[in-house]
Amino acid sequence: MSKRKLLSYQSRRKLIINLVMLIITLALLMPLWYVLNNAFKVEPEIVRRPLVLRPQDFTMDNVIRAFRALKYPTRFLNSSVILVLSCFFLITMGSAAGYGIALANSRFLNRIYTILVAIITLPFQLAMVPLIFMLKAMGLINSYLGIALVYTGWFLPFVIFLYTGFIRTIPKELEESARVDGCSLLQGYWHIYLPLLKSITGTVLILRGVPIWNDLLVPMITLTRSTLATLPLKLYSFIGQYGAAMTRWNLVFGGTFVVSLPILVVFLALQRLFIRGVVAGAVKG
Repeated sequence: MSKRKLLSYQSRRKLIINLVMLIITLALLMPLWYVLNNAFKVEPEIVRRPLVLRPQDFTMDNVIRAFRALKYPTRFLNSSVILVLSCFFLITMGSAAGYGIALANSRFLNRIYTILVAIITLPFQLAMVPLIFMLKAMGLINSYLGIALVYTGWFLPFVIFLYTGFIRTIPKELEESARVDGCSLLQGYWHIYLPLLKSITGTVLILRGVPIWNDLLVPMITLTRSTLATLPLKLYSFIGQYGAAMTRWNLVFGGTFVVSLPILVVFLALQRLFIRGVVAGAVKG
């Protein structure tokens, strides 16, 4: 193949890839535009022109009313406490387990790791009913700790998988030199490895934090007190029981905007750590 033909082939290939990526990007941005467009629109226009926002239709009333209807400060506190507790358990347990699996030459731990990776493929619904009975038996229904433990058990295998893959990319000479200097296994984890796990921790916070913040299923089955309701659970109450005709669409879109805003800010703040963690963890797993 001549040099000119090769350049022509590469340019066409690049153009096709760019077009495909553009279509995928537009498809992913469509729901975001749909929410933003209808969150700031008077209610009749949401039904008439859901994809068009005219200047004369712009209003902040939907967002303000949704903020009040959600009792946002209380629901935000509930969601934040659950998110912080869950991420704390996931990061501490996941990083410690990943550290042990990655550095120990143990057949037993490797088999446990294989089982954990296999568990990732199992749907949460398989364990949902037994979980409810266990939480009731332990008195953890309607508690922050109970729902945080559910998320920890659900997402921990995936978090261990991420930390193990990342730690395996770190030279073992670091751990060996720490042992020579008199560090115990725990001290090596705390002083040597944990500071190096910032990027993968950012990845964990985004990949697991976003689903925890947005989740509706677990709060619906574990939180029956209205005072403990999370933002998505309260947002769900705006959906009409008898179909679209009874749904308050202005509150749905305004509420979706204010519920999504905090986690969007967190994602933008952690996106560099997220990208670095994904790239580094993919080198060796």
